[in-house]
Order: sequence, then C-alpha cells, then structure tokens
Amino acid sequence: MTSDPFPREAFGALVHRLPAYARLAWRLGRDPLLSKTRRAAVLAAAGYVASPIDLLPGVIPVLGQLDDIAVALAALKLALRGLDPARRDEHLRTVGLADDDLMTDLRTLRATAGWIVRRGAGASGRLLTASARASAEGGRRAARLAGQVARRAGGGLGSVARKARGG
Repeated sequence: MTSDPFPREAFGALVHRLPAYARLAWRLGRDPLLSKTRRAAVLAAAGYVASPIDLLPGVIPVLGQLDDIAVALAALKLALRGLDPARRDEHLRTVGLADDDLMTDLRTLRATAGWIVRRGAGASGRLLTASARASAEGGRRAARLAGQVARRAGGGLGSVARKARGG
C-alpha cells in the first residue's frame, strides 16, 4: 500500500497565516481604491465564514472549516487582483504575507481536501462493503425464515398464496 501522508507542514503554515488573512480582509474591505464589487466579495466571504449555514457544515471535522477558508482565500485573491501591484504588495507586506502565500495556501487547501476525501473514500468503501455483506446475509436469513413459515403453514409458498386468495 502506498503512503498518502497528510500535508502537515503546509497545513500548519496555512493555519499560522489565518490571522494575517483576517487582517488583510479587514484592510481590503476598507480600501477606497478597491472596486465596490471586489470589496463586496470580501465582505460576503466574511459573512459566509461567520454564518452557521455553510456548504459543508462546521460539524464535519476539518472539511467543515476548509470550505470557509477556501471561500475567504478566494475572495482575497479576487480582491487583490483588482489592485495595482504596488498597492497589493503594500497590503500584503503590512499584514506580514508574501506575494505567493495566497496561492500556496489555496494549493494546500486543495491537497488537504483531496487527502480527506481519499481517506474518507477508503473508510466509506470498507463501510459499504460491510453493510452490503450484512444486508445480503439478512436477506438470506429472511428468505430461509419465509420458507420455514410457509412450510409450517401447510405446503410451501403456493399454499400460502392460495390461502391468501381465499382458495
């Protein structure tokens, strides 16, 4: 079996940068040089993060939080693309982020979600196989029990059907 390690270092770095992303969102949401549409995207992402209603509920460990982070980072990326390079660099530098941090963290989110899905698919597959086996065994037991009941009722399933029809 091949190893599928969790991207621990990259994910840890992303989590470490979350406060800087929050400061960046605050700055971008107040930047008068950013278009109203891009500012609205940042504010909508903040609302999504704060809202209890999500695409993936927060009660799902890790995945429930990854969608919030993905929405926030995508909105920040959209907003930053609306600024000239000097203004973008000023915002990033002020909050302590490097130019490539955002793209690196979006790739990390993708890798983390992929890892979780792969791990979950393996567990789901095992659960599905066990469930199918149990269901098949239950079906066999039900068929045996139905045959026993029919025999006791007097002559198998045909006589049970005749009796049910009133014959």
